[in-house]
Amino acid sequence: MNKKKLPVLITLGILLVLACIISVSYALFIVTDKQPNNNILNSSCLDFEIKNEQNEISLQNSFPLLDEDGKKLTPFTFTVKNTCSSYMSYTLNLETLKGSTLHNKYIKVLLNNEAITNLDTLPSSTTEYYYEGSIASKILGNYGLGPDEEEDFTLRLWMDEDTIPNEETMNKIFNSKIVIRAVATSYDPVSAGITTLHDAILANEYQVSDVQTAINKIVNKQEVDTTKPAPMIEWQENISSDSIINVESTILPAKSLIGTSFDVTEDDTKILLGTSYVFNSETGYYDLVNYDYYDALTLNYDDNDYYYCNNSHSISADDKITIHRFFSNCTNIIKVTAVKSENLVSTNSTTGTKYDVVKYFFNGYKFNQVELESDKSDRGLYSAEDDYGTTYYYRGSVKNNYVYFANFYWQIIRINGDGSVRLIYVGRNADAFGSGSIISTSEYNLNNKNPAYVGYMYGNVLNSSSKETQANIVDSNVKKILEDWYNNNIELSGYGQYIANSGFCNDRSIFYYTGTKPGYGNDTDTYYSGYNRIYNTKQPTFKCKNLDNDLFTTSTATIGNKAAKYPIGLITADEVMYAGDAYGYINSLNYIYKGSHIATMTPSAYSSKDNTSYFLSYIPNGFLGAISPTQKIGIRPVINLKSDTKISSGIGTKNSPFIIA
Repeated sequence: MNKKKLPVLITLGILLVLACIISVSYALFIVTDKQPNNNILNSSCLDFEIKNEQNEISLQNSFPLLDEDGKKLTPFTFTVKNTCSSYMSYTLNLETLKGSTLHNKYIKVLLNNEAITNLDTLPSSTTEYYYEGSIASKILGNYGLGPDEEEDFTLRLWMDEDTIPNEETMNKIFNSKIVIRAVATSYDPVSAGITTLHDAILANEYQVSDVQTAINKIVNKQEVDTTKPAPMIEWQENISSDSIINVESTILPAKSLIGTSFDVTEDDTKILLGTSYVFNSETGYYDLVNYDYYDALTLNYDDNDYYYCNNSHSISADDKITIHRFFSNCTNIIKVTAVKSENLVSTNSTTGTKYDVVKYFFNGYKFNQVELESDKSDRGLYSAEDDYGTTYYYRGSVKNNYVYFANFYWQIIRINGDGSVRLIYVGRNADAFGSGSIISTSEYNLNNKNPAYVGYMYGNVLNSSSKETQANIVDSNVKKILEDWYNNNIELSGYGQYIANSGFCNDRSIFYYTGTKPGYGNDTDTYYSGYNRIYNTKQPTFKCKNLDNDLFTTSTATIGNKAAKYPIGLITADEVMYAGDAYGYINSLNYIYKGSHIATMTPSAYSSKDNTSYFLSYIPNGFLGAISPTQKIGIRPVINLKSDTKISSGIGTKNSPFIIA
C-alpha cells in the first residue's frame, strides 16, 4: 500500500484488502500467491476489520466449468465487522491486478447466494482504484453495518463454461484482490426518494434508489436449500467439568402398574440408557449408542459408562399410559454417575385417576453444545410464490428488518404477493427476548382429544367427516387472545387503518399415510400436510391449499374464509422454515429466534394411541417440534401492513427501525 495515500484514504473512508490473491491459470501455467498480512487503515472515527478468512481460492490447471459445478466449489469465506460506534456503508470490490492476462469476460462470480454473474458485466468502480496495482475494479455489492455488527461472505470464482481455447485464453492468468471501501455515511431510503415501507424493504437490500433494480437482483438469486438451516452452524461439544447434583429428573410408571388396565409393560418402568454416544457437529445433536432398557438403580456407574437423554410419559383420557423415549436428536445428554428415586402418586388431570409412579434423579456430567463457527452468508431477501403472487421473504441472520409501529417493535417476515408487509411482534423494545417477545403464554386450545383442536377455529367434534370437524364455528383459545390484543392495541388506538387483510393459513389439508383417516374421529391417526413438509420433504410453501376454509381473513377480504373478526394471526411453520429453520438442526441465529417457545398456525398430527392432537411450535432451542394444544406456549402476534404504508425515516436496524409515518 502506498503510504502517501493514507491521509486521503482516511478522509474518504477505509480501505481493506483481503489476504487472498485469487489466481486462475488456464492450461499449464499456474500462478498462486498470498499476501502475508491484511491492510487495515484506522482512524478515531472509522474502524473496520476483516476476519475469519478461509479457503484461499487458487484455481490451478483450471478448465471451464458448468455453473452447476461452479456452485459446488469450496468458497473463499470471510467476515466483515464494523468496530466503529456509527453506522458504516461499504462497497465490496473485486479488483484485477497488474500482470493478469486473462480477460474478465472469462470469469464467473458467485457471491453468497446471489445470481451467478460474468465478472465483465458487473458495474465498474467510478472512483480511483484503492489498491495500488489494480488495473480494473468491479463492484460486487453495496452493504451497510451498524456498530459492532458483522457480515459473512462466501465467494466462488471459476472459468466460464463457454471459454474456448485460443490465443485469448491459452496460457493466461487472472489475479485479483477483494477490496472493501467503507465510509461513515448511512444509506437512507427516504433521502433516496423512497416513501413506502414496501419499496424501502426492497431498495434497502442493495442500498439503491431504483426499486426495480433491487427486485431484479432478488428474483435472480440462487434457490435456497430449505433442507439446511440459515445460517449454517458448526458445533462443538460443551462438557461440564464438575459433577452436578440432580442435573435431570424424570417420572415413569411404577412396577405395581405392570399388567394392569394402564397397559404398562416391564420395559415401561425402566430407563433408556446408552453405553456410548455420538455428537453431530453439523446439527448440534447427540445420539445414544448401544441403548437399552435398564433398572437404573442397580447399575454400576463407577466401572461402566451410561448416558441419558430423556424419558417421560403421558396418560390418556381412558387411563392408558404412553412412554416417550429419546435416544437421537438430543440437545443435551448426561453421563450418569448416580441415580436415586422417590415413589410418588400422580393424578390424571382429565379423569382424576390416581396411579403410582417413580421419580428418578440423575447425578452426572451434562453435555451440550456451543457454537464453533457459523456461516451467515445465506441471508437477506429471497422470492417465492404465495396465493397472491410473488412474495419477498427474509431469511437467515438478517438485522435490517425492524419496524416501529403502534408503539411496538416488529420484524418483517415478508412482503406478501399483494404488496402488503407481514410483521411479527418483537416487543416494547427492539432487544426484547424471552418473555418480553411474547404478549402472553396460553393454551392453543383448552382440549386436545380430537383432530378438531388443531384448528384456529373448529367445528363439531362428534361427526363423521373432516368437513364438519374443520368447520369454522368455534374460536380457538389463541384466536380469542390475539383478537382481544388487537382490539386493545391496534383497533382502539387508531392503527387499524394501516392493517391489510391478507390472511393467515391454518393448513388443515391431510397428508395420507397408509391406514390414516382424514381429519376426524378418535380411532386412527391423522397427519396434516404441514407435518409432511416439515419432517419429510422439508419443502415449505407460502400457499394455502384450502383457501376457502383455512386462510383466515375478515369479512372485507377478497379471498379466504372471512371468518376472522380482526386481521391478526400467528406465523406459520412454513414461514419459520423459510426464515432459516430446518428440522434436525439446532439454530438460534436466524432472526425469528427470540428465546421463547411460540405457537405457529400449522397443524401437525392427531395420534389415536394417546388420543391427542398436535400442532407445530417453534422451540427455544431453535427448531420446529410438535406440541399438544393444551400445553401453555408463547403467543407472538403477526399482522400485515397495507402496501402503501409510508415511512418517515429509518434503515431497518434495531437502532434505526423503519418508522411508520
